Amino acid sequence: MHESTPAIPAKHSLLHWIREHRVVLLYALLMFAVLPARDLWAPDEPDFAQCVREMRERGSWLLPYLNGVPYSEKPILFYWLMKVSAIAGDTLTGGAGFTNGVAAWALRLPSVLAAVGFMAGFHRWARRFLQADLADLGAMVLATTPIWFWQGQFIQIDMVFAALLAWSWLSWFGGYLLLRGHVQRKDDHEEARWFLGAYLALALAFLAKGPLAMVLSLAVVLAFLAWQRDWKACARMRLGTGLLLMLALIAPWYVAAGFKGGTAYVYEMVIHQNFERALHAWDHVQPWWQYARYLAGDYFPWTLLLPVLGIHIWREGQHRSVGTRFCILAVMVPILLLSLSQSKQGKYILMVYPFLALLMAAMFQPVALEAAPKARNRALGALLAIGLWIPAFALSAVAFFSAGGPRLQETLTPYLGPLRLSAGVLLLGAVSLTARTRLGEGRFLVRETAFSLGLLFLVLGTWGFHQLDPAKVYQRWTEAAQPLISGRKVYFWQTIRSGVMVYTDHLMPELRSYEALVSQLGPEDRLVTMRREWDMNSWGMTPERRNEFEELLKVPVGEGEALLLRRRTR
Repeated sequence: MHESTPAIPAKHSLLHWIREHRVVLLYALLMFAVLPARDLWAPDEPDFAQCVREMRERGSWLLPYLNGVPYSEKPILFYWLMKVSAIAGDTLTGGAGFTNGVAAWALRLPSVLAAVGFMAGFHRWARRFLQADLADLGAMVLATTPIWFWQGQFIQIDMVFAALLAWSWLSWFGGYLLLRGHVQRKDDHEEARWFLGAYLALALAFLAKGPLAMVLSLAVVLAFLAWQRDWKACARMRLGTGLLLMLALIAPWYVAAGFKGGTAYVYEMVIHQNFERALHAWDHVQPWWQYARYLAGDYFPWTLLLPVLGIHIWREGQHRSVGTRFCILAVMVPILLLSLSQSKQGKYILMVYPFLALLMAAMFQPVALEAAPKARNRALGALLAIGLWIPAFALSAVAFFSAGGPRLQETLTPYLGPLRLSAGVLLLGAVSLTARTRLGEGRFLVRETAFSLGLLFLVLGTWGFHQLDPAKVYQRWTEAAQPLISGRKVYFWQTIRSGVMVYTDHLMPELRSYEALVSQLGPEDRLVTMRREWDMNSWGMTPERRNEFEELLKVPVGEGEALLLRRRTR
């Protein structure tokens, strides 16, 4: 990966601008096309929706609330973005599509904008510090990374956090390249702007997900400077000013939230959700090698090229390039550090994929320019074609030939339409890519793979999501339960599932023991629970004690079956 300053084109027409940014524009169209396709999907999206609903009802900007109490799982930035988006969307549409102050598309918008905004910045950064063709290749790989697409369409903190953190690292590295003369400055203050932009993005990432942003960033930068043996750069990267800027952005909310929420809130948010979760996790506990498994699926089909990428970097001496070194560390350091934590999810390493995309793009650059041997073109093309043939065959077998048995076919019957279209898209892409590969036409490999995957995401993200939506949301529950709980006190057994209350007019205090249940639940009150937890002989509950309650309603929802109960009268 070589650093250079590309020549500025003479033409500045709209058509020229569209051509230069066509990958980013197509990605933006894809993301906004999928945006309204579904409602709130359990388990996480209803939690965030309920927090925004309660923040709006309370007029709160300082703390998020869930079920009437301060919600301490994450800092405030993502809640601010969702609330602003909800208020703006509610106002502009006159409340169309909003229920109790929230609408799924409005709450999803911050993730979509973060994904699209980062893609635009990523593409521009690569054009500024690398080469224009490499920027296009990297953007195509990143845009068609499955987990990048999915998290950009999900109401979770992770896309906002990853976009801010990855942009902070890109900005810092841009400043470093200018500082060390790897790229020519546009003016005397350009490197300072990039460094300060890095600290600004890092502060916002801290406000999105807490100290993890600082830990990962410090580890990546220190590892890079150690590899470069360039500790003198520390004196010139505006570190003092950056620390003051971050402190000015981070500290006010943490101090104010601490005073408002109290010491228990601060302990829960800072210590419990960060250090205790990392060392003694209570959910998503996985073995140390789990991120290798996540990469295999979350990065497919590009995963098939990872061994080849490693060989290419070593054989071609790319590891001596300052750009390749930084990208390698931006991928490996977060994965290694996060592997030390007990709690692991694929989305936790979302910030590494832009740098993995740049490494992949650098490997494909000579292929796309037809400057590589045809044997290499055919080898890389064959791997990509296999990556399309595998899901194409799997979808075709299920959708056209009833593979999987009667039970699977019965489950998939409502979704056969989008599955068959998806299979057709992948089959056409695989045939075309195979033909290009046999001819050794390297310039089409990434483009046709990305186009096929983009069409697949479009089909599944619009038609597929729309078909799947009724099985994932709580709308049926709300319509059935609302007449039965109107004007009554409602409680929830064990840990709240926000989907059962987000579209109702009720908060549902949680009861965690049989003793609390019988002491607080009156004869006219209602109890909501999930079937799985209600049937467990835990928390003082037994089959005999369950018989003390009458089942009024049961509705399948996205994560099981929701029940509405009342105490039996004697």
